Amino acid sequence: MLMYLCLSDTPMWTDVAQGVSAIIGAVGVVLTFIFTACQIHQASVQVRESSKQSQRESEDRNRPYISMDVIPSIGGSGAWDLKLKNTGGTAARSITIRLVNQDFIMIDDNHYISDHLRWFMETPFDLMPEASKRVYWIITDGQGDVVDGAPLQGKIEVHYSWRREADRKDYCDSLTYDCIKAPIPAAATGPTHSGGDNPELKNMAFRCL
Repeated sequence: MLMYLCLSDTPMWTDVAQGVSAIIGAVGVVLTFIFTACQIHQASVQVRESSKQSQRESEDRNRPYISMDVIPSIGGSGAWDLKLKNTGGTAARSITIRLVNQDFIMIDDNHYISDHLRWFMETPFDLMPEASKRVYWIITDGQGDVVDGAPLQGKIEVHYSWRREADRKDYCDSLTYDCIKAPIPAAATGPTHSGGDNPELKNMAFRCL
């Protein structure tokens, strides 16, 4: 009787195998669940990143871009113009510009250019795609000294916004310019020529200032 009780208390090897199999199966299920969760999380992250990338690319294609340049004026030698152009795909809204850490130069009471530039810089305006504005920026005495307008060297900041439905994004770009060192072609009085295929250009010559 004692021997029977001892044998009955000893687990059979089939029971042990089934228990180990159950444990292994449970661990496998847990590992499979963890692996699946990681895969789902990774796929979700990739979808979000792909969506953000698509949004950035869409914005880059469609947003406005305001370019600036200080160039020889159409008013003649000794003057400079500021040209702004929207090279982007949509309208640039509420455009304003400012001189960075500088002010306009006025050597006498006749500061027509500076007064209008201040008004221009303080009044927001819009530019459609490929539209541009060109304004007098610097007037010199022809000897290199500014009579009215901005300094010959400086930095300009432009602020503008992009509005699409209920969304609005603001942008800021800058231009560092130098009208002293850069050789700029400008129209000047040259020798008189006659004949040729383009008589309207026959007296045009170019020099570097």
